[in-house]
Amino acid sequence: MMNINRDKHKHNHKGKHKNDKQKIVIFVAVVALAAVFLASCMKEDVVSGNVWAFGVPLGGLRVEEAVALIEEKVNEIRRGPLVFKAGDLSYQVSPEELEVALDLGQITSRLEEYIDSKPVFLPDSVFRKGPKTVVEGDAKIVSPALNEVAQKIADNLSKEPLPERYGFSGRDLVILPAENGQEVTPEDVLAALKHIEDTTVEVAYEVLQPETVDLEPLELVADCETNYDIEETDRNVNLALAAKAVHGQVLMPGEVYSFNRAAGERSEARGYRYANVVVGNTLVPDIGGGICQVTTTLFIAAAEAGLDFPEIHNHGIPVDYAPPGLDAAVAWNYLDLKVKNNFQHPVVFGAWVEDGVVQVRVFGKPSESTYELEPVILEEYPQEGMNPGLLVETYRIEKQGGEVIKRELIVRSYYLPSYPNPR
Repeated sequence: MMNINRDKHKHNHKGKHKNDKQKIVIFVAVVALAAVFLASCMKEDVVSGNVWAFGVPLGGLRVEEAVALIEEKVNEIRRGPLVFKAGDLSYQVSPEELEVALDLGQITSRLEEYIDSKPVFLPDSVFRKGPKTVVEGDAKIVSPALNEVAQKIADNLSKEPLPERYGFSGRDLVILPAENGQEVTPEDVLAALKHIEDTTVEVAYEVLQPETVDLEPLELVADCETNYDIEETDRNVNLALAAKAVHGQVLMPGEVYSFNRAAGERSEARGYRYANVVVGNTLVPDIGGGICQVTTTLFIAAAEAGLDFPEIHNHGIPVDYAPPGLDAAVAWNYLDLKVKNNFQHPVVFGAWVEDGVVQVRVFGKPSESTYELEPVILEEYPQEGMNPGLLVETYRIEKQGGEVIKRELIVRSYYLPSYPNPR
């Protein structure tokens, strides 16, 4: 009997425990249902739908949050600056040039038609489905000269198409691939401002196709190097500017290169500095001093490439970066170096100023001929305490297969007596 009662007691205890668990489950379910019911009763006003303003999604946000975001964007656009973009080009405009005024009240008023109530437990993503709707505000453009500013923006967002052309990879000549251009009009700029969404304004543009050209591959046919003092800072600035007037110049058959025309007038406004120049038989500081080293290096390379020289001048005294008879002096508006392409193919110049070396390379078509320069001192004019004056004739020797086939006079140079070690 004792064992039977004990088993019965255990059975009653298990039944009671099972009932307690059922009560807990029912209680939790009731609480959950109550929470859902209460949550369904708790609603708030939000932006309903896949609504955007100024590039920001507003769907599911409370009205206050949406208005705050819009106000932040409006103020950001008003403060500027605005960056206009078309393709891979961009141009920045200051608020002083172009101010955009947006009516915040107008925009929030338009937002009202998208306001709806939602239960608080629903996620914002529920309201960001469906077709995108953009709420815009009418932009008022404030500018002292709107048409001029729009034209300037259009000009800076436009570029000419580039056909295949000669260029450089390091110091090697290459043919660069063609590139599309683009055209932006002032009307395109003004149209973009009507739909402004951010401080970056995307502007429509028309793609311009480059013309088709057929460039001949060219090879290195001559080069020359001269040395300079890397510590002469002002002079070296002038060297670099002069090299830019040589670098990348393309001469078609029969064309003439003019250094003065390519470089333009030497002035401080264009970046040139004062350095020593040869005047007569003395050295005096002048604007653009040193550029003759670049024209000298070009002359030697071009002469060894077989090109002609409609105009060339020597200095008043010898220079230390080239032997007498191989220098080429230039001075704005009265001394020029002119090089003519006397071949039936294009010729391209490359020029570099780096690490104490001025280098000029000439690219063209290889020929059977090679060219050497031979300066010959014909006369010396001694003067006590000075280097003698010189009369030098410079010849170009054309060879084929090692044999001389032509010897021609390139330039006759007269130098005044000079002080030792002129520069």
